[in-house]
Amino acid sequence: MRKAGIIVVALLLVCAVNTHAIDAVGSVFGHQWTARTIGQGHGDFGGGVGIADATSFYGSFTYGLSDYMDGRIRAGLYDPGEGADAELCFAIDIKYQLFDMMDAVSDHPFDLALDGRLEYLGGDFVSALEIGGGGTISYPFHMTNGQTITPYGRLNLRIERISFDWPAGFDGDDSESNLKFGLNAGVAWKLTPAMSLFGEFQLDGNDGGFFGISFNVM
Repeated sequence: MRKAGIIVVALLLVCAVNTHAIDAVGSVFGHQWTARTIGQGHGDFGGGVGIADATSFYGSFTYGLSDYMDGRIRAGLYDPGEGADAELCFAIDIKYQLFDMMDAVSDHPFDLALDGRLEYLGGDFVSALEIGGGGTISYPFHMTNGQTITPYGRLNLRIERISFDWPAGFDGDDSESNLKFGLNAGVAWKLTPAMSLFGEFQLDGNDGGFFGISFNVM
């Protein structure tokens, strides 16, 4: 399992070198996830803001599908700027943790997870559908006061499908699908067993900072 995780991360890095994020739409949610799962049957509510090329506000719910698999849904509004109206956006994520530093049987140097994502951005005349996946590496630092600071990084590879719905009188169809990649790097600060803060930088077409909070409710 450990070798499989290393191979997948290496393949993602190779793909990233051979593609680029120019003219990419990018995520309006950021990532705001470490590689560690929350545990089967547990649930987190959260919220966040993106201060990037597009400004966004959103809420989220994460549920532990098993000890090593989480599912998450996010929905909100984003403002692309340039006088455009705010539009709806949503995403569905699933994450599987491959490496667990706390595993007493295996000696893993960090936490590692693979994820898949579907993200949709609506608009008056243009919409975007992004489908892909990525790998996240994180390392928790446990403080003497009981808090935990976890730096994390994610590399993703995705297909972006951009669709245009021109108003009456316009001809042509510029819809297209492209392979894109993105990078996220951030820190999760677990203040209490039930509350965590997130701050990260994203480079994937919607470049900028993302900040969030999550509360354990189950």
